[in-house]
This record gives sequence, structure tokens and C-alpha cells, in this order.
Amino acid sequence: MQNDEVTWGILNKYCSYKAEIETGKFCRNPDNVTGSCNRISCPLANSRYATIKDHDGVFYLYMKTIERAHMPKDLWEKIKLPLNYDKALETIDKHLVSELLD
Repeated sequence: MQNDEVTWGILNKYCSYKAEIETGKFCRNPDNVTGSCNRISCPLANSRYATIKDHDGVFYLYMKTIERAHMPKDLWEKIKLPLNYDKALETIDKHLVSELLD
């Protein structure tokens, strides 16, 4: 089983995505939602994480779950979002809430 705290303890010291400047620590990982380098925002150190990506005008919800940790190539579940904004929000809510309830 993946331990998020142990992973973060290592990544916080040696992560190649980290950029430290005078004003703070930033993350260059394309999956990082906030751009901040911290435990909560790190897509690598969280066994449960979600982000939205654009592929040529089509948006997808990517969800990472601990149940897929043993299959690195299938770690992220990809869900196509509807073009309608309200329906896309409903889809996101449906999938993220169902993940929280599991």
C-alpha cells in the first residue's frame, strides 16, 4: 500500500518538478492543479487526486485512486467531459463525490 506521507517526505527533498525562488516553492508538474509545491497539491504524493486536462478542445477528468497503485500505467482514470459546462460540472461532481463515498 502506498503511504502518502513517506512519498512526500522523499519528494519534498528530491523532486525534479520543484522550483524554489525567493517568494516560495513552485511545482512544474503538469498535473499539479495549483502550481504550489506542497503536500496537499502534489499529484505524485497523493494516492487520491483529480485534475482536468484539455486535449485539442476536449476536456477530460483524470482521477488517481489508491486501488490502481499496483498498475502504474492505469493509475489515472480518464473520463471525457461533456462540452456543456453545466453537464460537465455534474459529471465532475458525480465522479468525485462517488470517490469520496467509497
